[in-house]
Amino acid sequence: MKKVVFLFCSFILIVSCFSHSSSDAENTFRYWTKSNNLPKDIKILHGEYYQSPHFTLEYEVFLKFKPTKEWWYTFKRQNNLVDVTTSDDDSWTSYTDELAWFNPDQNYTVYAAPDYQWDRSRYFIDYEKGICYIYETLGM
Repeated sequence: MKKVVFLFCSFILIVSCFSHSSSDAENTFRYWTKSNNLPKDIKILHGEYYQSPHFTLEYEVFLKFKPTKEWWYTFKRQNNLVDVTTSDDDSWTSYTDELAWFNPDQNYTVYAAPDYQWDRSRYFIDYEKGICYIYETLGM
């Protein structure tokens, strides 16, 4: 019995020690959505994904894409996002400095979860150009 417990614990430790990362835009979107199917109503432009090797789900994702208006409004509604464009909280920005392509400007409306002061994730859209940026982090 001790052997079984030892083998099980060893297996769990080994399996949980691999991180996932990608700088491929489509793979990043797949990791983020946990789906192999890419939506037809989104043009994915850039992406960066990192998932920690912990047994709990901890990840950080950066995306730039062009969705349809319907996709964006559905996403915003399903995630209960609130407009934080005028918020002074920019603590999340220090995590985006390394990506030259992640550069939403003042034309973007910024959204976050209702409890955004405890969550660094931000969602951006330029309604004129239809371009979205996502910076989402979970557990990191």
